Amino acid sequence: MMFRLDERLALCASFVREGTKLADIGTDHAYLPVWLAKNGRIVSAVAADIRPKPLENAKENIRRYNAENMVSTVLSDGLDEIEPSQAQDIVIAGMGGELIAKIIDRPQWLYDSSRRLILQPMTRAESLRLFLCEKGFKTEQEKACISGGKTYSVMVCSYDGKVRECSNEFKYAGLLLNDNSIEAKQYIYNVNEKLKKKINAYDENSTERAEIAALIEKFEKIINT
Repeated sequence: MMFRLDERLALCASFVREGTKLADIGTDHAYLPVWLAKNGRIVSAVAADIRPKPLENAKENIRRYNAENMVSTVLSDGLDEIEPSQAQDIVIAGMGGELIAKIIDRPQWLYDSSRRLILQPMTRAESLRLFLCEKGFKTEQEKACISGGKTYSVMVCSYDGKVRECSNEFKYAGLLLNDNSIEAKQYIYNVNEKLKKKINAYDENSTERAEIAALIEKFEKIINT
């Protein structure tokens, strides 16, 4: 019997192109590549993890669902052991935004407009968005979902070489700024609550405090619209 993906992984899966070669970085149990393979969405996948135990879990699930002919595994720190020929779409999900940025920054073959990055940061999404803007990656799509009572954002990016200005609004909310869905508003609400706590760390008359205050005001208007 085939399993169902939770809302977070289902949103990641929805962005994977039909007939692509997939690399799933930080695969854990390999649910995403196995589900995509068994549903005929991809031609092949490599499931990678830095830790041996999660990779053993991944191998067990690949065998359980008879996906060995389409999904392989590799012990890898990020994309270090992934061959460019194995990965047209790359999913990096379930880790911090700063770590995702470090993983993307290492392999030069990712700086190629034909590749698609599907990124789901658990924390510090603002650091990841800033990195993408500075490194010439365009965020083409971004959606939010609620899974297990928590709100997540998934962004789809590709390289076009254009360095972009990253406003405070974009850094903290990305393309969700223009999304009227319940999930997007919940995401922005959560970000705003964190900013309200963060603002107290700055001096009363500092530029940083004024910038955060302006951001909070803007986000509250979006939430209440």
